Amino acid sequence: EEDGRPLRSVVRWVVGGVITLAVLTVVFHVAGGWYFSGRIESSGLQPQPPSRDYGVQVVSSDDGNVVLVGDDAAMFDPGIYSLVWDGGRATMGEIVTLDEDSVTRTLPSKHGELPLSPAEVDIDAWMFNTPLDAGLGYADVSFPTPLGDMAAWHVPAPDSTTTWAIHIHGWRADRRETLRSLNTFRDAGVESLVISYRNDVGAPPDPSGQYGFGRSEWADVEAAVRYANENGAEQIVLSGFSTGGAIAVAFLLESDLADMVVAVVLDSPNLDFGQVVRAEASRTALIPGLPLKVPGTLTAAAMAIADLRYGIGWSSINYVDDPVPVGVPVLVFHGTEDETVPIAVSHQFATANRDSVALVITDGAAHVRSWNVDPRQYEAELSDFLNDVS
Repeated sequence: EEDGRPLRSVVRWVVGGVITLAVLTVVFHVAGGWYFSGRIESSGLQPQPPSRDYGVQVVSSDDGNVVLVGDDAAMFDPGIYSLVWDGGRATMGEIVTLDEDSVTRTLPSKHGELPLSPAEVDIDAWMFNTPLDAGLGYADVSFPTPLGDMAAWHVPAPDSTTTWAIHIHGWRADRRETLRSLNTFRDAGVESLVISYRNDVGAPPDPSGQYGFGRSEWADVEAAVRYANENGAEQIVLSGFSTGGAIAVAFLLESDLADMVVAVVLDSPNLDFGQVVRAEASRTALIPGLPLKVPGTLTAAAMAIADLRYGIGWSSINYVDDPVPVGVPVLVFHGTEDETVPIAVSHQFATANRDSVALVITDGAAHVRSWNVDPRQYEAELSDFLNDVS
C-alpha cells in the first residue's frame, strides 16, 4: 500500500489537472464567447450609416497627377476611384509611381477646385453621389412598404420598356453604392429603380433594431417590385451588392412576386453572414498587440451565444449551404482580394446553381470593387448578360 501512494498521488494530480483545464476551457469559451458575441452585435447587427474617413492627404497635384500619403489602403488599390473633399471630387486613376509612404496616381477629371496641399481627402469607390453625377437623368420617387414610404431614384431608359432593374445596396452602405453600373443598365434598355430600405438613413427602422441580412428586408424589395409593376414593369432584374445580394435571394425565396424576376446580378454577394464572421474573426487578435488570433472554437462559441442573445438564426441567412434554386440566369462578380465576404461564398453559390450562375472573378479587386479595378470588363460582361435577358 505504501508503494502505491506515489502512483495514486500522480493520478490525483493528473485528474485534477485535467478537470482544472476543462473548467478553464469552459470558462474561456463562455466568457470569451459572451464578449465576442457582443462584438458580433455591435459590429454586424447594429444599423450604422456610411461615413467618410478623411484619412488621406494630398501632398501635391500637377500635370494631371496627384501625390497621396495616408493610412487608407485603398489609395494603393488598382483601378479608378473618386477623391472627395469638402466642396468637390475628382476621378483618381491608375498608379503612376509607388513607394512605402506615398503613391502618385493620375487625376483625369475634377469637379471643383482641389484644395491646397496638404489637404485631407477621402477615397470613394462608389464614384458618384447621384445618378446625375454619372450622367443620368432621374427622378426622386418613393414607394410604400409595410413600414412606411421608402425613397428611391427612378432612372428611365431611352425608350419605353417593360424591363426594370431593382438595385439593392449592401450592409452599412446606401443607394450611392449601386450607381457605378447604372449606365450599362440604361444602355441595355433597362429602367432602374435604386431603392432605400429599412434601417437606411431617413428610412423607417426595422422593429428588431437590427439588420436582417435578407430575412426582413426582402419585404421592402417586394414593395419596390410592386411599385415598378404598377408603373409599367412586366419583368424584373434584381441587382444586389454585398448584403443586397442576400436580400435579392431572400426575395426569390419568400415573395409571391418572385416569378416576375427574369435575371439577377450580384456583386460580392454576402450570402452567408456566418462565413463573414468567421473570416473576420480569423484576422482578429485575441488580445490586442499579440499575434494570437481568435481560435475557431471561440468563434463558434461566440456565434452560438450571439444566436441565443440576439436571435440571429444563422441557418436562415445562409443561402449557400442549403442553396435556393434561383431558376433564372444569375451573373456574379467577385474580387480575389475581398476580405469582407470570402470569394469562396460565390464559388459555393455558383457550384450549387451551376446551370444558372455565371461567375466573373476580378483579380486584385477588394469588396464590391470589381467595377473599379476593371470597369471595361465589368460593363462588357454586364451588357452581354442584360442583352440576353432583357
